[in-house]
Amino acid sequence: MTGTDAVALPRVRVGLAWAVALAFGAVALGIAQEAVRSLPGRPPLAELAYYPSGRALRPASLGHGETAADLAWLRAVQYYGEHRRSDLRFLQLEQVFNVLTTLAPRFEGPYIFGAFALAQEGRDFAAAERLMHKGLDSNPRSALLAFEMGFLYFVRPGGRDLPKAAEYFERAARLPGAPAPAARFAAYARQHAGDLAVAIVLWDEVRRNSPNRLLREMAEREIGELRTALRTGRTEVVVRRLTTPQVILR
Repeated sequence: MTGTDAVALPRVRVGLAWAVALAFGAVALGIAQEAVRSLPGRPPLAELAYYPSGRALRPASLGHGETAADLAWLRAVQYYGEHRRSDLRFLQLEQVFNVLTTLAPRFEGPYIFGAFALAQEGRDFAAAERLMHKGLDSNPRSALLAFEMGFLYFVRPGGRDLPKAAEYFERAARLPGAPAPAARFAAYARQHAGDLAVAIVLWDEVRRNSPNRLLREMAEREIGELRTALRTGRTEVVVRRLTTPQVILR
């Protein structure tokens, strides 16, 4: 995943976003007044976390749900940036991205960006899982979200979950528009999770289907080494203990 793809704001609708924002004045005023009464310590509407749920905001968007989502996306990225520069405390991050993804359930970028921010910097992997599952429930045919879910498990803080990672990499590889590395990541994850027979099948798919000659040759080598390991019983040769990298969002 690239941070640029995850945080790119759809520019086409920004002008309309600010125009429609004016129409939210009465609604925003009511929310602000309620915030003043019930939320201590912060200026009203200072954080998207003070908004009601995305479902509650939908009627207030006056039929401009995508425009409201653009505004929420602006605020979500701003919220993340503010706390990353200051206290590194992302206490409302899940709420921020839940509001946004409820307003725009087909917008894939916020699921990905939000999940990795929650897992890596918010230290809340369970919330990251919830957000990605929400994305997959709303977009069950998204190869990108399935791949990124696999990658989320692949770099899970505290230790990779290779079986889960492989499950979602395989799911991504079967879907139209699958990211190019999906099949290779699935084979790699299965191999180092110790599922050698399954890994051989997956590497064989890479060997047969990859347009990249070097990847086909790599898959051929991996298949040969896996078969030798299974025949000799020396599986430790092909199963390595992988360290877990940290993903930094930029």
